[in-house]
Parts: sequence; structure tokens; C-alpha cells
Amino acid sequence: MQAVTFTVLSHACGRSAWRAAIVGPLLGVMLCACSKLPSEPVAIAPSGKLLLNGVNVVDTRNGAVQTDMSILMEQGKIVRIAAQGAIPADTSMKSIDARGKFVVPGYNDMHAHPLGPKDPSATLALMLANGITGFRQMQGSPELLRQRREHTLPLTREAPALLIMPGSILSPANAGKVELALATIREQKTQGADFIKVALVSPPVFFAALAEAKRLGLPFVGHLQQGVDAAVASKAGMQSIEHLGPGDTLLVSCSGDETALRAAVATLPPVKGLPFRSSLVENVFAYFFRNTVINPSTLVDDAAATRFRRILSSYDEAKCRKLAAGFVADNSWQVPTLIRVRTMQFADTDQYVSDPNLRYIAADTLKDWRRVTAKYVSKVPAATRETLHQVYALQMNVAKLFSDTGVHMLAGSDLGGGWVLPGFSLHQEFDELGKAGIAPLRILQMTTLNAADFLERSANMGTVEEGRNADLVLLDANPTESVQSLHQISGVVRAGYYYSRQDLNALLEKVVKSGGAAL
Repeated sequence: MQAVTFTVLSHACGRSAWRAAIVGPLLGVMLCACSKLPSEPVAIAPSGKLLLNGVNVVDTRNGAVQTDMSILMEQGKIVRIAAQGAIPADTSMKSIDARGKFVVPGYNDMHAHPLGPKDPSATLALMLANGITGFRQMQGSPELLRQRREHTLPLTREAPALLIMPGSILSPANAGKVELALATIREQKTQGADFIKVALVSPPVFFAALAEAKRLGLPFVGHLQQGVDAAVASKAGMQSIEHLGPGDTLLVSCSGDETALRAAVATLPPVKGLPFRSSLVENVFAYFFRNTVINPSTLVDDAAATRFRRILSSYDEAKCRKLAAGFVADNSWQVPTLIRVRTMQFADTDQYVSDPNLRYIAADTLKDWRRVTAKYVSKVPAATRETLHQVYALQMNVAKLFSDTGVHMLAGSDLGGGWVLPGFSLHQEFDELGKAGIAPLRILQMTTLNAADFLERSANMGTVEEGRNADLVLLDANPTESVQSLHQISGVVRAGYYYSRQDLNALLEKVVKSGGAAL
């Protein structure tokens, strides 16, 4: 189940709407019963020797290319890189003629929700077929953390690697009060969470939770909250801000009317949470927001639209550059997920509803997406939807400004929301970043080198070098020259196992025959 991705939800949650849903305890029991993932151990045999011959190795640090090279891999690691012909092939290895291909590290989707209550096998296969060899799971649970400890997560050879994962997302159901948020964070620390993800809490809870996460050595990431200054959150140690806010929570810092806008936000009903924690309530809360998460823009009311228009008319690039400088100084990261924002704010167009790749999505999921899209078109006035279109153009400009000023950035898709297709959506993210004016090498770095830096795993991933993980993408053209080259995948190596273009196509067809990915 994906987290709420638009902080405009804080307005709705300030009322009693979500609490009304908690009258269904039987529904909660049903949700708890169906939230178990398959618990059979998954054993992946270590790979043998694999030799790629004649490849052009792209250095993700500077875009330099070594031509006509050979790469030898064994046991899931790159063990040697040398000029073509310097590594003799023998019967103990699988040798691939890859002359003319460009080799880069495997792509990493650094904001994704493939693991959840539904069978993730089709979703994970779509990711691998699109060159994704690793992902940052952005929502966890005690059950998922337990399965990871016991090595029973359903991660097969036909899946990218799980890089890191949080526990349950901080929300009114488990972090309604400061003391409850602190207890939740401490519990997640003992359960093995890699970081704390915040979605929807009050500003006092937000900063108290951030401080506690830092005390326990857990990175604090996620959504800015209404009433939280992006610069202050960054200075306090928020490691990564997702979705450029989301909503107006970051953009308000780039407005010449910032003071007035913050005063308007201060009049909104506060986020109210339960005075106790309950896993039952968390499940019901997640269920209630399932449809909302498909497109949170359905909740944009007149007040929110007015704030957006004021931001558009008062955008101050100098203020935005000052904000960016603070992010750089604080080592605070940005994960724009432009494709997620665009599929929400342009859901009233036919671009996504007619995507031919919808054949890979389960019928029930598509039914839900279409229903919520119809609600967006009927409920949100045309003038407000046009405002959201304009806001997206501003968000693209802000993403470009962040890139130009050296803000650390990651590529993520937020797969799981409406019209955000597993695997394909990360490539759409590449395109959106390119349309924003970000250079191809920079985009490649956001999904490879930067991911390794963010995770502090540069010794194992992010570059094609000896000792690194044998997770690679083979491309037909140089990805530093064109964003389109990032899409031209001729092969993938995952943990030392090679998948040809034919193998990847077969994997895609397997997903279709299985009924598609259920999100």
C-alpha cells in the first residue's frame, strides 16, 4: 500500500473524515489477514562466470567511455575488466558477444512501492525488464521487516534487489501525538527499519520524530507537512524530500508572498491523530486512503487552488536558489518523482489512459484508476486542473534549478499510484527530467552513481568497476548523449545472471499471461 503523496491530504485529515472509517473493525481484521506476503524461503543460487565481450564501458562519474572492453563476472560480482581479448573465454563461463553496446550500472528506482499485500512478482518482473536492478522500498510494515530478517521476501532472480526499507509510515494512526511517534520510531528501530518515512503528521510531531530518528541513527525522509518550512526541515536533518514537497509545501519557500501564504496555511485545520497506537487502525487507515492515493489531486479544493495561483504569480527564482543552497549545505536530497506528479495533475488528459503498456496492468487495478480519474475530472473544476498543469511546469523549472545548483538528486517513480506503471514509469521519469532541461549524464547519475552515494554503497554499486555488484544494463547507444538512449536496452545483468533482449521480452509476456501487475 502506497503512502499518501500529496500533503494537501492534511486538510482532509484535519477533519473527522478518516476517523469515520475506523468504525469497520471487521474490515480491519480482514485487512490484517490478507496483508501477509508469501512466506516460503526464496533461494537464489550464486551465478557462475559471465563474460561480456566488446562493450563500451561508461564512467558514470564523468561520462567518459572505454571502448572495446571485456567484463568478467562471477558470484554476482565484477571480477575483472580488461581490453577485449585480454580475458580468454573457456568452457566454465557464459560468453556474450556485446560488441558496440554501452554498459552502465543497473538502474535504481529510488522511490517505489512494489512490496505490499498483493503478489509483487509481476511488478518486480516489469521493473527488471526495464533495466531496474535495485529499488528503495518506501513503505514497510512489521511483517515485511520480519520476512526480510528471515530471508523469506518473494525476491527471485526475476526481481531487482531490495536496497533499503522503512517500517510503517508515520501517519495519524501511529504518530498522532509526539509520544506515540517516538514510540513508533523506537519500535521500528528494533524491528530493523533502515529509515523513517513520514507522510502525514502535525509540525510538532514532525520535528520531534525527526530528532528522535536522528538520535537513533535512522535517516528521516518523506513528505514535508503543511506548516513545515523546507529550509528548517533540511537544517534539522531531513535526509530526503520526496515529490518536491509534495504539493505546495516546498514551492511556498520560492514565493515572494511566502509570509502571507504561510499565514493562510496556519488557518487550515490541524492534522489530528489517535491518542493511541493500533495496528488494526493502521490497516483501516491505509484502506481508507487507498483510492485517495491513486490521485490525491482529487482533494485540491478552492483554498489550495488559490494558494497555487499565488505561488505561480509570485515565484521568486532568487529565493528558490537560496533554498537550493541550503539543501546543498545541509546535504539534503531531493527525489522529484516528476512522473508521479504529472500523472496526477494531467490525469484529465488521454496520455496515460491510452498508454499501450497498460496491457501489463491487472484489470482490477485499471478499473480503480479509471474510476478515480473520472472523479478527478468531475470533481475538480477545469480552472483548477489548468492551474495544476501550470504548477507542474513550475515544478519542472524548480527541478532544473536544483540540478543546476548542485542539489543532490535521485530518480524515482513512486510506482503504485494511478497510471504509474512499474518499470516503464522510471523511463518516463528520465524523459520528464530531460524535458526539464537536465543533462543526460546527470539523469544517468541520478539512477546509478547518486543512488550509491545516497546509500553509502559506492564500494559496491553506482559504477562499472572491479569489485562492484554484477548489476548492469547494456544499451544500444551512448546514454550520455541522449536521454532516449537510456531506453534502448539490449540486455540486463542482475546478480551476475544475463538477460538478453529476447529474455526480457519473454518476461514481459509472462506478466501479460499472469493477468498483469496488481497495484
